[in-house]
Amino acid sequence: MASWKEVREMGVLMSRLQATDEGRPLEELKKSKEVLRGQESLRLRMFCTSNCMEPGRDLDQLGRLLCIGNVDAVKLDYEIRFRGKRMSMGNDEAIRAVAQEYAAMRWGPTEVPIYNLLGLFLQILPDQRATYLDLARFFIEKKVPVDGTDLSGTTALSHTFSTKPAFDLEYAKILYDAGGDVNHRNRYGGIVAHEIVQIYLPNDKEIVRKATQALEWFLSHGGNLDIADGDGMTPRFMCERLATRIPALKRLADKEDEKRRQKGDLRCALCGRVEGELLKCSRCKKANYCNPAVRACQKLDWPHHKKTCKA
Repeated sequence: MASWKEVREMGVLMSRLQATDEGRPLEELKKSKEVLRGQESLRLRMFCTSNCMEPGRDLDQLGRLLCIGNVDAVKLDYEIRFRGKRMSMGNDEAIRAVAQEYAAMRWGPTEVPIYNLLGLFLQILPDQRATYLDLARFFIEKKVPVDGTDLSGTTALSHTFSTKPAFDLEYAKILYDAGGDVNHRNRYGGIVAHEIVQIYLPNDKEIVRKATQALEWFLSHGGNLDIADGDGMTPRFMCERLATRIPALKRLADKEDEKRRQKGDLRCALCGRVEGELLKCSRCKKANYCNPAVRACQKLDWPHHKKTCKA
């Protein structure tokens, strides 16, 4: 049990986080979109980690249908929406309009989007796993984008294998194959690798195993360890700092670095991909990046690349 001193210190911290003289108030941060840092980042993070979607309180009719896994009713919901749109627009336009309608839906105080919601159900109702995965595939088939974010700016893909607490590589692969980006930055400027390498119990073999496997998956799917969060911290720095206690993380980073070096310049400078269309930096004409219409690799790498980029 916490001592009175600890309770008092926590109260002081909470008061400071709500104080408007140390950054904007929470309600203003919720409405903003840019990367946060310092007290503002901490304020939003505390809200998002201390509040959650509660099925009994936050689910509307569609949310309840998703929760109980009523696939037929969910498909009927889609058909009703599609037919309604189809009355005033063409077939392709109706498909896009309905997809955006689902993509815009949010549940609970942390504004959980549809694929994140299915990810939560996978954790709390594992017996219906196959049904939730089928529902995710259904929405993907119907062109509902997988890059929706919750209030923290986190995508379903990032939540799915962050190990805090989810670790579901099957669902991660479904979302990745549908266009999910492992290097997506959240409102704190961090990527999923920041969460993965934050290991609070380095002596727990199971926690370390999951983190190691998650980091390996991240790197093998184009993850980059040099993306800094809003306060300048990179996953690579964290791996190096933990090297004496958890050497497996740095070994993975070193192994991937060598693999990408062997590919030479004919790879994306951020994610290491060699497949697909690669475009050269318009300034230095040396660094290659994935097509920005597909991935934001050049934008994400600019803070790192600008140090050496010369016309």
